[in-house]
Order: sequence, then structure tokens, then C-alpha cells
Amino acid sequence: RPSCSRMNGSRHAPISTEERKTGPEDTYKLRCTECGAKNRIPGSRLDASPKCGKCGALLKTEELFAPQPIMVTDANFDNQILKSPLPALLYAWAPWCPTCGSVTPIVDQFAAESKGKVRVGKLNVEANPVLASKYNIMSVPFLFIFDNGKLKESMPGGLQKHDMMIKMAPYI
Repeated sequence: RPSCSRMNGSRHAPISTEERKTGPEDTYKLRCTECGAKNRIPGSRLDASPKCGKCGALLKTEELFAPQPIMVTDANFDNQILKSPLPALLYAWAPWCPTCGSVTPIVDQFAAESKGKVRVGKLNVEANPVLASKYNIMSVPFLFIFDNGKLKESMPGGLQKHDMMIKMAPYI
């Protein structure tokens, strides 16, 4: 069991088209889940079924506004993190860890503020031993950055919200 959050695990309601608050001047970047190419999509074209400029596959624009943070499990890790059209920050935590209790609200706030730019996921290492073993998580909290299906960075401990954004900036 890894060394050293309480988290309620609640899910958020989906965001309606009106709540997206996108304007014609907004631009979003997301990867094609088929070929991995980065695509820029104007906010005014999100509902127009945009296609990848490289391979022509339909882009998963609904992923931009998915509720965050998402609860990541051994079963959904590949689809939620590795196949994410956005760069992903994965926060590994455990219910018995007091440090995680202070990091969790920071991760939640970062998730809310980075919606549409970064996918934020939470992994309970106690409930998901396969991923904890695969990524050799020996202590919590632990942060991972994934982009284009690959692990880019791993960091033990927690970060402040500003530092999380700085770490994610090269992948956005």
C-alpha cells in the first residue's frame, strides 16, 4: 500500500450548450483520437461536427466540456486518460492520506478553471491497484501528466494551482 484525502467522489451534471459560454473569438485545441494531430477549433464551430485537419476523423468536441475532475479507475483509464483529446493531469490519492485531504480541493479548483484545456482525473490508488502497480505509485499524493497517450511527467507530492498550470502549459 502506498504511503500517505478525503474525497466525496460525486459526479457533476453535464453542461448544456448554453452553459458552455463559447464565443466566436474562443479557440480550443484538442487532439484527434485517431491520429493524434492537434487541431484548433473556433468556438463558433464546436457544434458543426469539426473534423481533424490531418486524417478527417470527427473530433470529440463534447470532451471539452465533460464534467471535471473525472474519477479514473483501472477499467476506464485508457479511454479517459490515454485516449483523451486534451492533455491530462492525473491525481493519485488515497482515502487514508491526510496530505491528500489538503491537495484535493486545489486539484478540484484547477479542474474547474482548466475545463476545455486540460482533462483532470482522480485515481484512488487503494481501489485501483492495477494502475497503482503499473505506474509504481509508492506514495500519495502523486501527479502524472499524460499527452497524446503517453506519460510525459510524474511528480510526487502536491502542487499549488498556479504550479499545476505552469507544468501543463507545454502540453496545451
